[in-house]
Amino acid sequence: MAAPDRSSPTDAPPAAFGRDLWLAFLASLLFSLGLGLYYQLLNVYAIKNLGAPRFMIGALVALQLAMTAVSYLPGAWATDHVRLKLVIVVVWWLTVPAALSFALAPSWPWLVPGYVLTGFYMANNPAFKVYIMLKSGPERMARNISYMFASFPMGMALGPLAGGWIAGHYGMRLVFVIAVGLYAVSAIVISLISDAPYHAAGRSWKLADLLENRVFRRNLAFFAGGFFTVYLAQPFVQPYFAQVHHLGYTALGALAAVGAVGGSLVTFVAGRTTDLRGHRRGIGLTLACLTLGAVLMLAGWGPPFWGLAVFLYGAFDSFRFVTAGIVSHSFGAVPPVWGYAVFDASMGVPMACAALAGGALYRTSYGLPFVVVTGLGGVMLLVLLLAPRGQRAAGTSGLPSPASATLQGTKEIT
Repeated sequence: MAAPDRSSPTDAPPAAFGRDLWLAFLASLLFSLGLGLYYQLLNVYAIKNLGAPRFMIGALVALQLAMTAVSYLPGAWATDHVRLKLVIVVVWWLTVPAALSFALAPSWPWLVPGYVLTGFYMANNPAFKVYIMLKSGPERMARNISYMFASFPMGMALGPLAGGWIAGHYGMRLVFVIAVGLYAVSAIVISLISDAPYHAAGRSWKLADLLENRVFRRNLAFFAGGFFTVYLAQPFVQPYFAQVHHLGYTALGALAAVGAVGGSLVTFVAGRTTDLRGHRRGIGLTLACLTLGAVLMLAGWGPPFWGLAVFLYGAFDSFRFVTAGIVSHSFGAVPPVWGYAVFDASMGVPMACAALAGGALYRTSYGLPFVVVTGLGGVMLLVLLLAPRGQRAAGTSGLPSPASATLQGTKEIT
């Protein structure tokens, strides 16, 4: 596979967090506000209002995650052949019909198109990640990616409060309609960013080049277990509180907001910890928070502990965002857009399998997915603690820059 060189000798060094990153941050925030209005309530809505069986929640989420994984490779191809901005903006608009399909669904099977589109709009994820990297300085890569994607839980913190209140008073359909408007504004904002010349290597590469990289393989193996752990119970957090503790939409929205605040704070702290203290400490922090959150959910000691449980369980988003900063160091000479695409598509398999397995567990017992997450989280933390550390390359971790064609780092997590 060959990628064109779109470099320019007049490219300026990237700013720490310049105009384009702030516009992208705002667009991401508006997007997450729209998504936050309904996303944590969607599975409850499917069960409570549209009659979906408990297992089907896992199946619907698995379908969404599978579409997300499938979308990465064509997204990477488009990034290699089309300007980054065009890929990002065009795919961003897919959010609008996704929310519209939820608003029009008369029964739970009609939610399928919305779940599919929700997964497929992640096709711009490789392009968006590379765009952030190109606009960042080498020493701020993991931090900037974590900061950028922290806009997601920020919006998800405000959205559920409004979404839960609106759903409790006027119904979920109005929530979906408002989300359509927010998505449209978000897409308009992202269209204002300037393009970034993508500096691919300008030479052929093969998938074998990536798979022969020992560091990449080790990261792939570790994070496969991590993503399975993270997504096993995540789709069932809100249904659990709705069906076990009989909470309504307003209360569920408040809990979802607390979880998003937790995710945002953990993302900031874990991203900085990763840059300053090492990958193991950064990713270990997210896994520890997630595991403790699952324990507190099972304890069920009352509203204050429910809030603390979902605050800590918000680290499921942090795990994704911090991972993005870590794995970019292990692509070697492979163009980053393809490194991300292969990694993210690979992670779709354990994520989709986890949602299906979680659905089967949730059908058996409401708390069983969280019991399993507690055990798996403990195992993952032990792996981080006990696994031998790999060799790291000397010098600065790899990052595409206006003067660089490839990533050069070989950092690993285990």
